[in-house]
Amino acid sequence: MSHFKRTGPPLGQSSIRLHEVMKRFAPLFLLILTAAALLYTRQMSAADTDFLIYFENSTLALKSQTVDRVIYLPLQEIVRHMGLAFTDATGLMTFTIQGQNSRLVLTPGSGFISFNDQPVLLQNPIRRDGGQWLVPLDFLSQGLSRVAALEFRYRAGSRRVFAGKVTTTELAMNAQSLGVLTRLTLRAGAAIEVDLQKETAQHRAIVTLKGKAIDPARERLDYKDALVQSVAFDDSDGSPRLVVAIADDVRDIRVSSSEGNRVYFVDFIRELGEAAPAAGPTAVAPAARPANIANAAGGIRVIAIDAGHGGIESGATNSGTLEKDLTLALARRLRTALQSRLSATVVLTRESDVALTNEARAAVANNNQANLFISLHTGYSLEKTASGSSIYVMKGDFTGGVGEPEGGRLFFPWYMAYRISAPASQAMAQQLQQNLKQALPGWKFPIRHAPIGVLASATMPSVAIEIGNFNNDASVKTLADTEFQTKLASAIAAGIEQFAVAHAGGRK
Repeated sequence: MSHFKRTGPPLGQSSIRLHEVMKRFAPLFLLILTAAALLYTRQMSAADTDFLIYFENSTLALKSQTVDRVIYLPLQEIVRHMGLAFTDATGLMTFTIQGQNSRLVLTPGSGFISFNDQPVLLQNPIRRDGGQWLVPLDFLSQGLSRVAALEFRYRAGSRRVFAGKVTTTELAMNAQSLGVLTRLTLRAGAAIEVDLQKETAQHRAIVTLKGKAIDPARERLDYKDALVQSVAFDDSDGSPRLVVAIADDVRDIRVSSSEGNRVYFVDFIRELGEAAPAAGPTAVAPAARPANIANAAGGIRVIAIDAGHGGIESGATNSGTLEKDLTLALARRLRTALQSRLSATVVLTRESDVALTNEARAAVANNNQANLFISLHTGYSLEKTASGSSIYVMKGDFTGGVGEPEGGRLFFPWYMAYRISAPASQAMAQQLQQNLKQALPGWKFPIRHAPIGVLASATMPSVAIEIGNFNNDASVKTLADTEFQTKLASAIAAGIEQFAVAHAGGRK
């Protein structure tokens, strides 16, 4: 007999009351369960396609898994989509893929796979979780490509694989503030079509990219200002697009194209009716002449500043100090100095640590119809006591003796674009040399002529400036000093101002 005395209603009455409670609240419970199920389904469907494999005639969207920082893909879905014969031997714990004259065998927990009875080592092991076979990315190129006779191409950091003869279109993105607007520049390796959709309620704009399989250089653009909050590439459903988070101040969005629809400009404008800077072509240029400086304050309307190197291209290094970081810091200080002196629009070829080709850097200047282009670098000499500083102007015979266009043509090929402003570039270099010598006594800035790639296709007066000697510890310490950077930027800005005054109005 129990020593515990039961209190409360009899057992039968308790069961009846519980039944009544359940009956009364059953509809509410059902509603809660239904809502939870719908929410779970939506969350799962939104995360279903975070990895894509582009085949020649189809696209396979997959849900990847990350284990110990390694991306794994569901094997069964891939082989089914490809129509390959396979056997999942649960008892033997093997997965066999049968090709026309080949066989591939996998076992869980091992980095070795067997191709026609020959071992192949993967960087990470095969996994089998919850009855699902998971393979690391290198299995596609090291294993599946052998049995399927199909090449798989994958770029580290991306979320897509291209198989077989799939042709891709590379996409580069760049954003910059131009006063009343923010310009997003898209440069594709081939002609594409762009469709714009503004979703005001979601505070975003969707830029759909129509063309071949798009392979973006970056998944997300590291850029943010008062109008554009973020720019991300998304093709999770197989339809490539850019999702741009925009601020409430964006009143209008305009799209224009250039270079046969290989370059697009998406302008996010603060107020309706504001005039956007014209998006001129990159590869050709009107027949401007050396004194063709815009009639604006100080004779200059737009100045493009190029911070040399960036991304994986660090430039010169010295004890942890990187050239790419110093050039970006100096470019920002020079922008501030120029804006205060000339009230001009100043655009940077890069606002963050990203890699750009020489053509892309010149394109920023050309597309924004800049009147001047300055490329900033640090010098380097094997002699530690050497100055290292120089001012470079494009070498005159860079084109290998190609003659000037006949009949005074209005357009030059891209490789001859620098010729339009060659005399003005020389004059600007001389003015900058004078100002830099005055501001930095003891520093030498000889003017040199060389085939500088970043200057070749610039259609305006342009120079490249190298400062200091990165092989000299004291020089690097000076370059990293903020006071020196401010002084240097002020000297360059003063030289540009004096050059503008001397050349403005020279062409009627």
